[in-house]
Amino acid sequence: MNIIKKALVAIGIVLTGLVPAFAEQSKEASIDFMINLPAVTQVVPLTSPVLVANITDKTGNLQEPLISRFKVLTNSAEPVKLYLKANVVTHGGFEEAMFEQGGIVYIAFANVSRLPSSSALANCKAGIGPQDSPGVVAYPITSIQGSEVKYLPSRHKYELVAENGATYVTVNVGSNVNKTSFGTNDPRGFYQAVLSLTEADI
Repeated sequence: MNIIKKALVAIGIVLTGLVPAFAEQSKEASIDFMINLPAVTQVVPLTSPVLVANITDKTGNLQEPLISRFKVLTNSAEPVKLYLKANVVTHGGFEEAMFEQGGIVYIAFANVSRLPSSSALANCKAGIGPQDSPGVVAYPITSIQGSEVKYLPSRHKYELVAENGATYVTVNVGSNVNKTSFGTNDPRGFYQAVLSLTEADI
């Protein structure tokens, strides 16, 4: 009987010795949670969705230049490529409106109420003459500020670079009309182009 009592006491001492160590470890236990935040880029227009300028009927020049501003936010550690392009609506649908002529990049504007033909837009881009591009007039991009830019002539768009944080991009469209695009056969009314800045290379 004495042997059993001693064994129980010995076991009791060993168990008592483990409990404080176990309790101490449980105070320090932790679980790490990890989440993955992907690179995100957001483009926000800072100017009105519709910019309006009046055309001087005798010259075709705008009374004031057009200025569009965009804010680009990105958390990417690497520079992000963006693409600036312009489109108009013709009888052929939604078509590219940015083109280069004589070393100058232009944006073509199409009449909204009397849609021009695709060939009128093509003639404007080729500089054939106003008699062959009714309903289409073009104005130059005089500058793009706030980003490193390069025009991609074969793709009819600009490539821009946005750095981590906020990048502000200003697109200035000059008031002097492309003389080969404006003529008396251009119908009166509103002319429109859609300028877009996007991360997608489409």
